[in-house]
Amino acid sequence: MNVLSKLGNIINHNDFLTYLLAITVSTILVGYATSSIFLAIFSIFVLRYNIQNPTRVVLNLGLILSIAFYFFCALTYFWSVDKGYTNRGLGRLSVFFIVPIAMSAIPHMTPRSFKIILNSFTISNLILGLFFLATASYHYINSKSLSVFTYHELVQALDLNAIYVSVFYFISYFYLLTKIKKSKYDFLGLLFLAIFIMLLSSKTVTATFIFCNLLYFLLFVGLGKLKSIKGISLLLIFLMMLFFSSKKVIERAVVEKASNIEEVWKSEKFNRIYPWTGTTIRLLQLRNLKNQIKDDKIFWTGFGLFGSRENLRQRHLKFNTYYGYHSYNYHNMYAQALSELGIVGLLFLLGILFVGFKKAISERSFFMFTFYFIMFTIFITESFLWVHRGVFLFVIFNTLFFTVNIQKLNQVENKIL
Repeated sequence: MNVLSKLGNIINHNDFLTYLLAITVSTILVGYATSSIFLAIFSIFVLRYNIQNPTRVVLNLGLILSIAFYFFCALTYFWSVDKGYTNRGLGRLSVFFIVPIAMSAIPHMTPRSFKIILNSFTISNLILGLFFLATASYHYINSKSLSVFTYHELVQALDLNAIYVSVFYFISYFYLLTKIKKSKYDFLGLLFLAIFIMLLSSKTVTATFIFCNLLYFLLFVGLGKLKSIKGISLLLIFLMMLFFSSKKVIERAVVEKASNIEEVWKSEKFNRIYPWTGTTIRLLQLRNLKNQIKDDKIFWTGFGLFGSRENLRQRHLKFNTYYGYHSYNYHNMYAQALSELGIVGLLFLLGILFVGFKKAISERSFFMFTFYFIMFTIFITESFLWVHRGVFLFVIFNTLFFTVNIQKLNQVENKIL
């Protein structure tokens, strides 16, 4: 068999498109170019498949909302205050249109496909975690500072944001947790991912992580398990792990106590060395949004996709904030959507989340529920979908949940009985 024949067999294999999508979602953290290239390759081969095997594209409400959201974003171009940035935004958010169409045009999105993609995604996260620990250990040898094992410093080797990485690891963790049959490697993966999430020290993700674990424990494990010595031991180990690995989270939470909310909401000017915290800088952005709605009349139409940047910069100049904040987005997806897309765009976003939650509950899928719950919470503190890693992660998984038959996913995850 010559090389071309072997290549043809690979391309025509039933799982070929699934593996292309698995590579796409597994390389999101590696860089913008890598995941974008593989998504483009995936889309090209989907088109090839449909030319050879014409398939009727079937869209459900979840996918229609995703596509409609993108078209509404495109519509804002006509009133955008910055058409150049709007064009850039349309390029970045094009996955809201491309992925649902592509994944609906192929017949291979089965529970098996779901498992291949999630396994690949989780394995890549574990490998990257080992890489991050190795680079942090190297930096520790030189610096003797334990801070290299926490928060942004832990993932600095790839210039990543710890909050975004922790969301990726959160998803992998609950995928492993909800598997019916767990191997010893699954348990090791759970332990590794749990510790890593704590080391990444995102307050929002950590709080959501603990809540979802407690919810899973109550729904699936039950209080009766605490009667056994083994159950008590496992609970104590889990609590000790949380205590020791979340030191950085506690330290960051203590810093937030210094936030002067009233001062940030009312002061007319700040000096360049004002002691901002995560809470106060986000509050200032909400204050900016409040003033934009009042002064710029953006409630109904918004500035246009990605069109709020210059207005925010001017407001920061007026407040005399540190220049590093002048390029900040709202660090709140709901505020970002309202500012740039108006109330209609915000309702589209809420509608996508609502339909996802509704499907998760109606299908009794705990893994699906945890995905939409972490998205709902992280949208409060991050403009998650306006960043390449965030929009790729959200759209691909959101589309997966609406193209795979969730009823048959008992092969992959537990269900609430």
